[in-house]
Amino acid sequence: MIRLIRLFKLILNFIYKVLCPEETKKKVLFMSREDDEPSVDFKLLKESIARKHPDYSIVMLCRRMVPGRKGAVPYLLHIMKQTKEMASARIVILDTYNIPASMLRHRSRQKIVQIWHSIGTMKKNSYSILDQPEGRSSKIAYAMDMHKNYDLIFCAGEGYRNYLAESFNYPPEALTVMPLPRVDLLRDKSYQEKKKAEILRMHPELAGGKVIVYAPTFRQREDEQGPFRKAVEDLREAAAAFGDKYRLIVKAHPISPVESDCNGFSTMDMLSIADYFISDYSCSVYEAGVMGIPFFFYAYDYDDYMSKRSVYIDYPEDLPGGMHRDAASILKVIDSGDYDHAGMKAFIDKYVELPEGSAADRMTDIIFSGSEE
Repeated sequence: MIRLIRLFKLILNFIYKVLCPEETKKKVLFMSREDDEPSVDFKLLKESIARKHPDYSIVMLCRRMVPGRKGAVPYLLHIMKQTKEMASARIVILDTYNIPASMLRHRSRQKIVQIWHSIGTMKKNSYSILDQPEGRSSKIAYAMDMHKNYDLIFCAGEGYRNYLAESFNYPPEALTVMPLPRVDLLRDKSYQEKKKAEILRMHPELAGGKVIVYAPTFRQREDEQGPFRKAVEDLREAAAAFGDKYRLIVKAHPISPVESDCNGFSTMDMLSIADYFISDYSCSVYEAGVMGIPFFFYAYDYDDYMSKRSVYIDYPEDLPGGMHRDAASILKVIDSGDYDHAGMKAFIDKYVELPEGSAADRMTDIIFSGSEE
């Protein structure tokens, strides 16, 4: 496998050298393997760049990487397309690890920017979990040059800096503090009201009660699926015990065995209507916190998860309101109205530093600093 990776790297670099023009163009290239569609962060950043730098062309290449042999050939062709577009791009913006961005030998005039796709820190990933049950092989990670070549890395706050630096294998000082552009929408009351009205038009049954949104992290192991289904059912039963007082909305991962509610609306969309938010090890809690929505941690599989994956923060000591292993205790706290709002604010302020004005515009200014002729 390592020999094949090295051969692939040599071939890819040869192709790249042939394709590279003498000078880069005024072009910004966005690339992601998170989804087939651009993320909200990419869209907001694109709008900001187009407004502030209209002389730059913008190209979006987004394609979800499907694991296994079935997705290998189509994604290999996509890598060739990425390589061709990168050859002439002056600025490349990523939100995940990207094969050509890290494996190719770039010119000094080109700037590679990593904004990452989560607004805060929770689950350990990348270099932090090499050779662990849910991590990559260290030999393959180094052969693939995982997370190499970044000129600029953004993190949401100082509390996040050391953890993200560790996961990318960079010194902490290499990171720049600025949260993802999505915080602009999270703080936009007009946008949130419109989104809420849109959801209620599609789901009028959500009106008249307090809405609880449950967005758990994805469990990828087969032995996790049974306990996960039971945890969801326990939460539904706990909410149902209060009659019509609460409306529980489950937003599971797209390939989860548990069906999500309110399809067509993302977890972030559902925050516009949420009175309470429940997760476990997902960074979605930071989005809820930015909006001032009380959030709770439903860690029914805490011991197993910590032994297989673990998290960066001091879990559960750092958590406002603590950790809950059973659904009934969460509903009991919600119904009591006793919530540590000061603790929630301190938690969010530690990991997410909100800028004055637009985060998208601030990020654009930082990215283009030194990139103009």
